[in-house]
Amino acid sequence: MSMLYHYTSQTGIIGIIQSRSIWATHAMALNDSSEFFHSLSFAREVANGIFEDDGYLSAFGWAVHHSLESVSADDLYLTSFSEKPDLLSQWRGYCPAGAGLCLGFDSNDLETFCERQGYKLEKCIYEHQDQIKQIHDLVERCLNRFPKPPLSRDEYKALTSKEQVNFELDYRLRTSQGPDKLEADAAVTWLCAEIAKLAPQFKNEGFHEEAEWRIIAKEPKEQVKFRASSSYLAPYVGLEILISAANTTLREVIIGPNPNQARCEASVKALLTTTGLDDVELRRSSLPYNNW
Repeated sequence: MSMLYHYTSQTGIIGIIQSRSIWATHAMALNDSSEFFHSLSFAREVANGIFEDDGYLSAFGWAVHHSLESVSADDLYLTSFSEKPDLLSQWRGYCPAGAGLCLGFDSNDLETFCERQGYKLEKCIYEHQDQIKQIHDLVERCLNRFPKPPLSRDEYKALTSKEQVNFELDYRLRTSQGPDKLEADAAVTWLCAEIAKLAPQFKNEGFHEEAEWRIIAKEPKEQVKFRASSSYLAPYVGLEILISAANTTLREVIIGPNPNQARCEASVKALLTTTGLDDVELRRSSLPYNNW
C-alpha cells in the first residue's frame, strides 16, 4: 500500500476529521501563485521561437502565442501531499512551530476519489528539462492538429524573400480569418486546455525534496467557500475524501516535533476515537528538532 502525506496544524486536523474533508485552495490564492504561470512561460518561449525563427510556421507560432494569453487558473483548485513522512523541511514550511501533524493517506483511495469526482491526482514535475519536454511534446501534437501550410517546406525555401513574406501573410490569414480558422482554433484551444491541466504539476526544481503530489480539481462540484488569508480572502472547496462509513483512506497520524508529544498524541487519539477513526495508527516524529 502506497501512502501520501499531508502536513497540517492542530486546527487543520480538527477541520479535516470533523468535516471528513481536506481543503483545496484556488490556484491563484496559493502562497506562490506564480507557479501556475511557470509552464505558460515555457510554452510562450516555444511559440515565440517558432514565430521569430521559422517563417514557414510563423502562422502557427503566432496563433499559439496569441491563444496562450487567454489561459487562466479560473475554477482550478489544488491540495498538496508529499511522498515523504516526517520530513524536516515540511515541518518547517507547512506547520506551526511545535504543533505540527502529518496525516498519512492511502494513495489508492485518493486516486479512487479523484476518478469518481472527475479530478486528477498527479505528481509534481521538478526537473527543468522534463518540464520543457512536456511542453514541446504538447506543442508538437498541436502542430499535427493545425492546418497544414499550402506549400511544402522545400517549396517555401525555393521562393524569393518577397514571395516567402506573401506566403506567411496568406497562411496567417487563412488560419486566423479564412477557411482554415475553425481547424486552427480547435488545435490551439486543445493546446491551451492541455497546458492548463499540466501547469499545476510544474514546480521549481529547488523544491524537489518535497516530492509533492497534488489533487487538481478543475471546475469542482463542491461549493466554493472562503477563508481569511494574510491579506486577502482565499477561495477553497472541501474535498470529502473521508466520507465513506468505513475509513480506509486515513491510515496514519505522525505527531510532529513538539514540546509535549505525549500529551499531543493522547489528544489526537481521543479525537480519532470520538469520530470513529480509532483504527488510525499514531506515532511520533523521530526528528530532534526544537523550534519553540
